[in-house]
Amino acid sequence: MMKIKTLCGLAMMAIFGIGQSYAADQLYVPVVSKGYQQEFWQTVKLGTEAAAKDLSVRTSFVGPSDETQIAEQIQLMEDTITRHPNGILLSSLDANALIPLVEKANGQHITVATFDSGVNSDIPVSFVATSNVKAGSAAADALAKELGGKGKVGIVAHVAGTTSAIERTEGFTKTIKEKYPNITLLPVQYSDGDPQKAMDKTIDMTRANPDLAGIYATNEGSTLGVANAIKTLGLSGKIKVIGFDSTEAIINYLKIGAIQGFIVQDAYQIGYQGLTTLVNSIRGQKVPKSVDIPVKFVTQSNLNEPAIQKLLYPFGKK
Repeated sequence: MMKIKTLCGLAMMAIFGIGQSYAADQLYVPVVSKGYQQEFWQTVKLGTEAAAKDLSVRTSFVGPSDETQIAEQIQLMEDTITRHPNGILLSSLDANALIPLVEKANGQHITVATFDSGVNSDIPVSFVATSNVKAGSAAADALAKELGGKGKVGIVAHVAGTTSAIERTEGFTKTIKEKYPNITLLPVQYSDGDPQKAMDKTIDMTRANPDLAGIYATNEGSTLGVANAIKTLGLSGKIKVIGFDSTEAIINYLKIGAIQGFIVQDAYQIGYQGLTTLVNSIRGQKVPKSVDIPVKFVTQSNLNEPAIQKLLYPFGKK
């Protein structure tokens, strides 16, 4: 047990930068993310680290093991607060569950900004993200175009209580209902952002609805699961799919026609602008209450454009 505790302690030291030498007056602005392992979050991390270097501050980046671990994120937030940082950049797994921690940080004069998924509180100085409502609306227009404005459509979303899932779904459903009366929407299915769960939900949906015409998936894990199901069932091109977020696997699904397009966020800029906005606020500058990082819609026709390639491969092609 002592060995395990020692190893955990060393891991936390590495994560939070304990034991390293920094200027006494250097700002410390850690990031508490919704996740860590997915390529999207790694790209966000890259952006925050670049901003920290440019702004001469120090940062760290933590997140739960997956995007259902609200209790784990709460603990990470607790741990981060105990280190008395100057500010915290937070992407919340639950818009309500993290409010007490944001209030606690604020009570200790720790400036909080949010990114990607916010909290239902006015305390954060700014929210830096893709406009998820606009992105959902863009996905609705894209899928409606693929379907000729008619047909039955399913939605495979990620985590039910997450702001990003709520807003991406709301933007999509509102646009469909207002602009495309001949499209029928099925009840939203939630996958917890897990590709296997998303695949299972998709298979169940297609079996229950043999006339299914299209599916909208709201994040990386959901898109991967939906695309895998469509490919496995031999329904590529027959059921039109619009996804969200990008990985090499998602790009390959686009190339083979298992999905017709996907919304891609500029994860690097979300991280960069998120940390920059937080630091500017700490340094006394007035910052906007929200910062919108635009999205791009990727299809086979624009996949090889230089601007799209740069967005899709922030780490370079392997």
